[in-house]
Amino acid sequence: MLVSKLFGSQAFRFAAVGVSNTAIDFIVFMLLQHLTGVAAAQIIGYSAGTANSYYWNRKWTFARGKGWDGAELLRFLLVNLSVALITSFVITLIPATIPVWIAKLCVTVLGLGINFGFSKLWVFR
Repeated sequence: MLVSKLFGSQAFRFAAVGVSNTAIDFIVFMLLQHLTGVAAAQIIGYSAGTANSYYWNRKWTFARGKGWDGAELLRFLLVNLSVALITSFVITLIPATIPVWIAKLCVTVLGLGINFGFSKLWVFR
């Protein structure tokens, strides 16, 4: 019973989708950061993860059904654009003496918290 509640919870599903988003984001970021710089790589990587996020969070985490809801998509994009801008700014504030992958991990955790709160309370309400 506890296992089914845990694995069936929105928070667990959001985290599971988040793992795949983070993997996509992190891989794209690491491939591009030497070519584009960390801020641009952060935005591009985050955008790739965001596309994956919308599909799976809408379909599985928050079970919003079939079809598209334009207002919902706009709210989702606004939240994710805000998180991308915040994390891109914050990653530039982290001292260069810290390895880039640790800086990326720090802003990912920050973004996850902001994103879940707004997704649950506003985007997929």
